[in-house]
Amino acid sequence: MKGFVNGLLDERLYSLTVNGRSLTSPLMLCGMEKEFAYGYLKTEGIIQPEEIESVMLDGAEIGVLTANPFKVLLPKKTVVSGCGGTASYLDAAKLPVLEETIEPPALPESLDSDVLRAGGFAAAVVSPKGFFLAEDVGQSAAIDKAVGSAILSGVDLKKSALMLSVKVTADMVKKALNAGISVIASGYPATNLAAETAAAGNVKLVLL
Repeated sequence: MKGFVNGLLDERLYSLTVNGRSLTSPLMLCGMEKEFAYGYLKTEGIIQPEEIESVMLDGAEIGVLTANPFKVLLPKKTVVSGCGGTASYLDAAKLPVLEETIEPPALPESLDSDVLRAGGFAAAVVSPKGFFLAEDVGQSAAIDKAVGSAILSGVDLKKSALMLSVKVTADMVKKALNAGISVIASGYPATNLAAETAAAGNVKLVLL
């Protein structure tokens, strides 16, 4: 079964580099590595898809080359202040505000996959051009793979919705904002911070 080895989820350690510089080392399921690279760089606001020259796969190494190899890439890291301060990367002033919110396309009642039934996670980009499902051991990786799959298929993310298999949290809203996705759907209520972040960025939360 895809995504499994000896009946267990096939989790592996990967390394993502951009222009030879190490960017992140995700633990995720084998498969959709190219999609992950495109999605991660988009949802983290690091590189736009049109800036990517090529993605090379060598075992667990995912190497991205950009059209401008001298561009300095500074991923947005979580910086938490003391005494209960909030993460700076979630400050409303530092996040995109979407110009408009679309009407949600027809959405299934829930997501379903073998990985999800085994305790993993799933995400899907739903657009007029199709349904792009990804699954992984973490929700973030599933989101990145789903978004990357949609990007590589030429989907306009601004006309798409993001479906999640779990409760919507603020970091997931941040990913949607960076991707330009204005609708997030889930079968669970969002967290309070996710709701506040969504409202500030003009993202509609849909409870299935």
